[in-house]
Amino acid sequence: MYNILSSNSIISLSLTTRLNRSERSEPRKTGDSCVSDAAQTPTPLPAAQTTFAVYSGPPLDSIKTMVASEFQVKDAFLDPYGIPTVQVTREPAKEKFQRLLDQLRQQGLIAAIRGTTDTLTIKVFQKPQVKPSRKIINLGLFLATVTTVFVAGYYLWTTGLLGSQVLQQQLIVIIDPTANPYLKAGLFAGGLLSIIGLHEFGHKAAARHHKMDATLPYFVPGPPPIGTFGALISLKSPPANRDQLFDLGLSGPVVGFVVTIAVAALSVLIGFLPNASQTTQLTQWSSTCGAQLGVSGCLSNIDFSAWPGQPLILIIVSGLTSSVRPGVFLDGQLFFAAQIGALLTFLNIVPAWQLDGGHISRAVFGANGHRVASVVGLLLLFVSGYWTFGILILAFMFFSRRGFAGVEPLDDISPVSNYRKLLYVLALAMLVLTFAFSPF
Repeated sequence: MYNILSSNSIISLSLTTRLNRSERSEPRKTGDSCVSDAAQTPTPLPAAQTTFAVYSGPPLDSIKTMVASEFQVKDAFLDPYGIPTVQVTREPAKEKFQRLLDQLRQQGLIAAIRGTTDTLTIKVFQKPQVKPSRKIINLGLFLATVTTVFVAGYYLWTTGLLGSQVLQQQLIVIIDPTANPYLKAGLFAGGLLSIIGLHEFGHKAAARHHKMDATLPYFVPGPPPIGTFGALISLKSPPANRDQLFDLGLSGPVVGFVVTIAVAALSVLIGFLPNASQTTQLTQWSSTCGAQLGVSGCLSNIDFSAWPGQPLILIIVSGLTSSVRPGVFLDGQLFFAAQIGALLTFLNIVPAWQLDGGHISRAVFGANGHRVASVVGLLLLFVSGYWTFGILILAFMFFSRRGFAGVEPLDDISPVSNYRKLLYVLALAMLVLTFAFSPF
């Protein structure tokens, strides 16, 4: 998720009914106009966690001149907060407003544009004062996460997901008795961290492409059997328009999805190919394991009968790559990393709140459509068994005081581009292909 605008900052306050009145030719009643989806009580004070300088930029005439270089100006004035406000004739604004932002950026300024009828209102602010990132924190968290994921990989190889070291050792004797457990731990760590890390760098690349400031990934260490709670990046500047918001939301899941496919395919390609005797031993081991655990067996084929217990994308990839090596016993370390990758992609692409899928739906459908999508996304989480994650999202929504409100771009009047609307189908496809009922 992106913590871009705090709920009470000057930039993120709602466009109120006074702004709506100003768009009906009452420019001097603009009042405390601002920019957020969330219902707010107007307040002149910025939130404690974000520092805004009192406006001390170029005079109003200079602001008006910059705006006039792109738009037809109807009026210009200072609102009750002293914020330069320029009203312009309504017209297609995406490219023009982007060029205006480029001009303002050179002056240390930022702007937001809103409007509903024949008038667009542009407000110009000082750029928020953001503390510089401490890269040592990113490095420390990354090294800690590498350690915890490596430990998780060692645990998986020596004890397994079954939680029985005896059963796991019996399996190891059959499939790879000479394996180095540290190499196996490293294999799991490499696969999982590649998925998570490249997911975040997908976001980072999108932010850089759109000239937005973003931190390096913050990895979050965790306990076995996974070893991490994922990673996140923090944006230091808001998206300029819905296109940028869409790209920020889609970039990470797409990269993570592709890397998950690669890791799943590799788990088959380097997997163990048993002979007839070893196949018999595996069958016997599965029966013994199942009897001890009270299940029908501990081994199963990864085919379409496994859905919805397994994501469709892993079933498809395993089926295609297994045709190259029929009868292969896939590498469990890498395949489990791919399972986690598919799970993380699914949870991120759910169209709720400020998840990646929430950003995508906010960009495509706007504020009202995003609220509907968030309700659908939360219902999907609860129905599919991810109720803990759903409750966590609800808690974030409550404590953020923004409710269902998503991240709002500076230009929220320009629709997302048509080809991105087509790419929304890709987001839905990833949601379907990575869906599986909760294994927990």
